[in-house]
Amino acid sequence: MTVQQSLDWLQICAQGQADGCVSPYVALYLIGLLIAVPILFLVARRTRDLTTSTLLLMVVSIAINITIGAIVIALRLPIYVDSIGTVLVGVLAGPWAGALTGLLTNLIWSLLPVPGGAGPFTAAFAPVAMVIGLMAGFWASRGVFRLRADDARVGRFIAMAAGIAVAALAFVVVQQTIGIPELFPDDEAQAIANQTQFVVIALAILALGVLVAWASGRTVFAFKPDDPRIRAYLRVATAASAFLLVIGLVQLLFGPTGWLSTLDGSDPDDAGPLTAPFGGADLTGLALDSTTVLIVGVVLGGLLAAGAWAWASRGENARLFPVWIGGLTTGLVAAAISAPIAAGLFGGVTGAGTDALIALFRTLGLNVFQSAFAQGLTSDPLDKTISYTIVYAILIALPITVRTMYSRGETTVSD
Repeated sequence: MTVQQSLDWLQICAQGQADGCVSPYVALYLIGLLIAVPILFLVARRTRDLTTSTLLLMVVSIAINITIGAIVIALRLPIYVDSIGTVLVGVLAGPWAGALTGLLTNLIWSLLPVPGGAGPFTAAFAPVAMVIGLMAGFWASRGVFRLRADDARVGRFIAMAAGIAVAALAFVVVQQTIGIPELFPDDEAQAIANQTQFVVIALAILALGVLVAWASGRTVFAFKPDDPRIRAYLRVATAASAFLLVIGLVQLLFGPTGWLSTLDGSDPDDAGPLTAPFGGADLTGLALDSTTVLIVGVVLGGLLAAGAWAWASRGENARLFPVWIGGLTTGLVAAAISAPIAAGLFGGVTGAGTDALIALFRTLGLNVFQSAFAQGLTSDPLDKTISYTIVYAILIALPITVRTMYSRGETTVSD
């Protein structure tokens, strides 16, 4: 694909035209994103975060985002890993610089003749990238990249994990009982009613999670400085997180509704076979049934949990847990924002490897929004947790003198 061909989509669809163009509504949406660029630039300048070193870091980070993201899309993987640079800038240069990095990444990517580019899809998800940058800056300011393993503030993150777990359980109960309503039915009155119901359900689940996090943070996890329970609780939390992370990853890849179950070698979007990197082979036979995948997940998760326990018992290794909570919450917010965009603008089809998961959820009887939301909850928390972990490793490898070159670099230096 040439650069010229990658720009052909930049035209308003004529009446009856559907391919190689954008609808007037999408065009207005994209114009709004372009207007956001100078606004974010000015806000970041006023906070004095856009130094020369920050601008250079942003250029490198945008290149990292696009390069890794394009490779992941080419491999049709069910995650993204396209926000490592955004998180890095948000941590070192503040939330507004991070948001600007995310926005520019998606806008530039949409113009390039690479996987994920040459179309409106990546640009449309720029608000998600912006929020990722904002949240990275927020969590850095709250110390997730600098807390020591004996810091009393760690209790807040353990309490937050408890709140998220309860909210997730409540979501599963709602999904299995009353279900999540379709947000975009044809009937306008029904659409308003469904959207109102969804907001009420979401707020109720959020309130429950916040209440549990607040109550446990004031009681069970209310630590005092040098409290000997801190390290013990962190070891448990780290091991439990590793266990759940492995189970989630195994389910995502090998489960009966996981990634491998969708790789039948077909070409549903004319972008090449779903298994093009593997010669177009049918890989669905590698997917496991629900019982087997649970056993495999528990065994592997138990092994990694034991290793994580031993690892977290040494030095300051347990300080990684707050980083995971930052990534997890960022992924949950990203899923909540991306689902309406995917369902409302593109009917859930965006050209990424996650499309296969959405299509699979559709075959299970979920509507477009439910499928997009289920895919987001499946992929985004894991994806952002991985991204935060990679950024943490990068920060540990960087000398303190390099980190403190940036306006918010001190937020990565342990007290």
